[in-house]
Amino acid sequence: MDVGQIVSLIITVLLVISGLYFAQRGARRGIIKAAMTTGNIVLSACLACFLSRDFTTIARDYIYPLAMLILRLVGLGDVEQELAEVEGLVALLPLFLGVLITPFLFLLFFAIFRAIIGLILTFVYRPKKKAVDEDGNKVRVKRHIPLWSRICGGVLGVLNGALLIAVLLIPLNGYANLAVNVAKEYYAEIDTSTYSREGGSAGEIVYFALNDYVMPATDNWFLKASYGTLGRPMFIHMTETAYGKGEFGLENEAIVGIRLLRNGGKFVTGGLTNLNEQSVKDLHGIVNTLDQSAIMPELAATFVSSMCDNWAYGGDLFGLERPDFGQVLNPTFDVLLGILATVDGETLIADLNTLLDLMDLLVKNGFFGNHHESEQLVDVFGKNPKLLQEMAAVFESNEHLYPMVEEIRMLCIRIVAQSLDMGNEELTGKLTETINAYKDHPELLSGELTGIVQEYLHDQGLSATVGDDVIQEIADVINQEFAGQDYVTEQEVIDLVLTYAQGNFTDEEIGNVVPGYGDDWTNGN
Repeated sequence: MDVGQIVSLIITVLLVISGLYFAQRGARRGIIKAAMTTGNIVLSACLACFLSRDFTTIARDYIYPLAMLILRLVGLGDVEQELAEVEGLVALLPLFLGVLITPFLFLLFFAIFRAIIGLILTFVYRPKKKAVDEDGNKVRVKRHIPLWSRICGGVLGVLNGALLIAVLLIPLNGYANLAVNVAKEYYAEIDTSTYSREGGSAGEIVYFALNDYVMPATDNWFLKASYGTLGRPMFIHMTETAYGKGEFGLENEAIVGIRLLRNGGKFVTGGLTNLNEQSVKDLHGIVNTLDQSAIMPELAATFVSSMCDNWAYGGDLFGLERPDFGQVLNPTFDVLLGILATVDGETLIADLNTLLDLMDLLVKNGFFGNHHESEQLVDVFGKNPKLLQEMAAVFESNEHLYPMVEEIRMLCIRIVAQSLDMGNEELTGKLTETINAYKDHPELLSGELTGIVQEYLHDQGLSATVGDDVIQEIADVINQEFAGQDYVTEQEVIDLVLTYAQGNFTDEEIGNVVPGYGDDWTNGN
């Protein structure tokens, strides 16, 4: 006898016992009392379900601390201490426990409401009526119950028995169906043809446990019918609670979590070199899935913030190492890490969508695969004159990431500096001679240097990459460094340009040199 047959047998026995009990009770007391029993069951269930949010609060505030104390007393350790490194998760544990235990608290309150309502009904409808006996005394006599009332009461009693069993099984039925729904979502795109019942992997054990025990149980006709009509709406309501500005729903969070686990895992280890337009589109879908959750954005923001903070200091997080974008882009990546280290649940979704818009732009311009090689990177920007301006424009609509607009401009300047070949003696000689010739006339030096850089970039086919204002800023940096100096050597000029190209200036060194970013920057002027 398999699990499905055993469950069907148990359900049948329960229905027969409950049906016979309520049938004889209804036949003995009549249709009115049977209908009152029906009303009692329905009203008690509705009240208990309606107040389930209060049960979640009770579980969170009282049962959770008790559960943690019991775990420590029985030697299972301090769960909160073990999870302390995952910031934000410990604060959600009471919420999880509250939602998980609410369906079982529902049964307790259902029993309490049923007893109270039953007590009230005994005073509303009395089975005996007042009459006068032969001596003129008032006495109570049993009401006469017609045959039709007894028959209808017996039939309604059978329904009452089935209704009571359906209500009592809501928690178990709900969790069984939840497990089935989550399993179907998880295994939807997984090839299970190679799974073996003798296999010892976690995936195989869970898969066959669900198929052999849980799914057959939920296929029972009574459980399926009762959950589809009465159980599911009540179970969903009982496992939901207000959280932040939205709703935390157990089934929704489980489904979203499984989708993220299934679809997001391949991008963690896939690297950036394999990105294409379809994969960026898939990532947008993952972010949209993340946005359907009440708690996942907050947890993801905690993870992203910790990861970026670790990467900013050269570390890793859970084995995820910082990507290397080369000497030109690494300073820009540092700025981005600093911003994302402050991300939270409120800004995460918008930030991720902005970054994916940026990725989509870079993919279309053939960026990925070239970001480690400076020469190839300069070539990418040289072939796509408006790419830097378009990158900056992506960040303009995002308040949290808006500082990246300025950093993209700095990237633009570094690319210009990077494109200046400091091994070209003709170029370095011109720069040095001009600096020494105009060092006492800083108002003219910048213009002369700009002309030299523009001419060189034009000869290299890179003049369309950036606007004249960016080239002007390179000249301003050189002017600021050497104006008024007695004599400038060629090596000093080379060192300055190389230092700037590598993004090694501190904020203090460039703060008074590079002006603010005007409205014309993202228009390509």
